[in-house]
Amino acid sequence: MAKFSLLVSLGVCFLILFHAQASQQSQRQSQCRVQNIDALEPTHRIQSEAGVTEHWDEYNEQLECAGVAVTRHVIQPRGLLLPHFHNAPKLTYIIQGWSSYLKS
Repeated sequence: MAKFSLLVSLGVCFLILFHAQASQQSQRQSQCRVQNIDALEPTHRIQSEAGVTEHWDEYNEQLECAGVAVTRHVIQPRGLLLPHFHNAPKLTYIIQGWSSYLKS
């Protein structure tokens, strides 16, 4: 019985957190007034032995309105990008080659 009440209380907590997050995002998106979508250049570029990592300004009006942060990794052949953790959903788009994250 204790496990059931713990699960119910955790479920209610997650429901409250999800509702608060959804309401904040809907308020932010209702304030967006992007008239034109422009191609953006990266604001930070980090060169390494294995390639280049580029970051876009997450406070740019277009990206902030969409609620995304953009990072691009260009890895040279036989280069290595170490595994890393993101506490958010992530979209991986591979143009050529493969990713060990996607192999099952």
